Amino acid sequence: MELLIVVVLHFLTSAGGLKLTNMTIPLVADTRSPMELHCRFDMENEELYAVKWYKDDHEFFRYMPHQQPHKQTFHVPGVHLLSDEWDCSFSHCRLVLSGLSRPHSSGAYRCEISTEAPTFRLASETRNVTVATLPESGPRIEGLQESYIEGETVTANCSSYPSDPAPILTWRINNVEASLFTRNNAASEPDQDGLTSRSALLVFQAERKHSQEGDTIELRCETALPGVPLPPRAAVRRISIKSVHQHQQTVNNQQLLWHNSSAYLPGTLPRLFAVIYFSLVIKWLH
Repeated sequence: MELLIVVVLHFLTSAGGLKLTNMTIPLVADTRSPMELHCRFDMENEELYAVKWYKDDHEFFRYMPHQQPHKQTFHVPGVHLLSDEWDCSFSHCRLVLSGLSRPHSSGAYRCEISTEAPTFRLASETRNVTVATLPESGPRIEGLQESYIEGETVTANCSSYPSDPAPILTWRINNVEASLFTRNNAASEPDQDGLTSRSALLVFQAERKHSQEGDTIELRCETALPGVPLPPRAAVRRISIKSVHQHQQTVNNQQLLWHNSSAYLPGTLPRLFAVIYFSLVIKWLH
């Protein structure tokens, strides 16, 4: 008997007729913005009975075109429907949620379509949504010079914008994680909105073995939010490393240039004064 029931249910839910053609819902939703849910379906000449929306198997919205009122809502923690922002018909159903919170609004959202008798077919689709307060921008790198002499200490600070959950910062030198050179990787206390930022100090000795083509080192700071399925955001800076010999040669060239400029002045000034003198004499004679 149980096997027969399973077979009948499978036939009713998988047979041709009703089709859920598309479900649009964000993978990650920001608490600062409303979240839109959109379900599109094709009745294929069958009669629509109801469109229902669930969060974690708890129904929070129902649309029944042949009953009054057409719309019904049910309380589910973390789900706050904008009362005027819904649009449902015989081919789609669109909702807008506001007041999102990370612990309560994250979860599995399901759109379920059902037909009238005698078929009573069902079609549904479920998508997982992660709710977070995203940082307003990528990380910032501060404290770097454009070039360093081999053996000098390179110090740079990377900081993130506030977010929830607290961000994770990772320093990379030429795309290799630099955890051994990372210091003070600490999160701040949550602010009044419960948001946390993080900063991490990178300290290492400049060596030419770190450098790439052209004696350049790429420093990269990445920030990611744990449990949030988004790619890391990054800030990238490049610095050059000079050997002691290269640095000394640059200093010598600068000194030579200054010396040549100074040596040229004694020969230039007398000629300049002579030109001025003869110009004044010619003007006086006229």
